[in-house]
Amino acid sequence: MRSAKLTGLAVVVGLLAISTFGIHSSGAQGSADLSAQEVLARLATTYAHCTSYQDAGVVRIVYLESGRSRIEERPFRTAFVRPDSFRFEYTETGLFGAKRRYIVCRVGTRVQTWWDVKPGVEEKESLGSALGAATGVSGGSAHAIPALLLPREVEGRRLTDMTDAKRLADAKVGSADCFRVEGKYANSPRVVWVDQKTFLVRRIDFEDTLPTFRTQQTTTYEAVIDEQVAPDLLRFDPPAQR
Repeated sequence: MRSAKLTGLAVVVGLLAISTFGIHSSGAQGSADLSAQEVLARLATTYAHCTSYQDAGVVRIVYLESGRSRIEERPFRTAFVRPDSFRFEYTETGLFGAKRRYIVCRVGTRVQTWWDVKPGVEEKESLGSALGAATGVSGGSAHAIPALLLPREVEGRRLTDMTDAKRLADAKVGSADCFRVEGKYANSPRVVWVDQKTFLVRRIDFEDTLPTFRTQQTTTYEAVIDEQVAPDLLRFDPPAQR
C-alpha cells in the first residue's frame, strides 16, 4: 500500500516537473522569438510603468580625425520615483582636466538646474525643458532614458521610435544576456542592447560622420527598477555659492 502511494506521488512530482520545465522553456523560447518591434514594445512598457528607476552609466565618445583619435567620457546618474521625484546629473572632464557638472532636479512641481558653465541655480518651467538643455552636452544621456520613463513630459524622439528595426545576434554586456536591436534614429544607424531578463537598456551604440571628423559613441547603463531609491540620490545638491 505504501509502495503504491509512493509510486503515485512520484508520478505527480514528475508531471509537475515536466509541466514547470515546459512553462519555463516556453517562456524562454517565446522571448527568444520576439521580433525587434516586440522587444522595443516590451522595453517601452517596462519604463513607462515602473514605480522607480535608478542608473549609473557613462557616455564614451571616440573622435576620429586624420588618422588620430581622442576619447571623451561623460559619466551620469539618474534617479526617479514616480510620480514626481527626479534627478539627473552628468559630469565631463575637459581637455585641460577641468570638470563640468550639470544637475537637473524635480521635486513635486519645482524644477531646478545647476551648470557650472553658467553658475547659479535656475528655475525651469518643466522637466522636459530642463533636460532638453542638457541633452546635447551630456551626449544624449539626459534624454534617452527620461523620455522612456516620462513619455508625456519629456518630448522628442525616443529609442522606441527607431525605424527599420531588426534583430541582430544576441550578445552579452558583462554577464547579462541582451537582445540587440538595430534601427534608424533620426536617419542614423543605432544599436540598442536590451537586457533579456529585465527589458532595460544596457548599451547604445552609434556612429556619426561630420565634414571633418567622425565619432563612435557607446553609452552603457547599470540600472534597476522598482527598488527603493536612497533620498540622497534625489537631492538637489549644487555647490555652495562663492
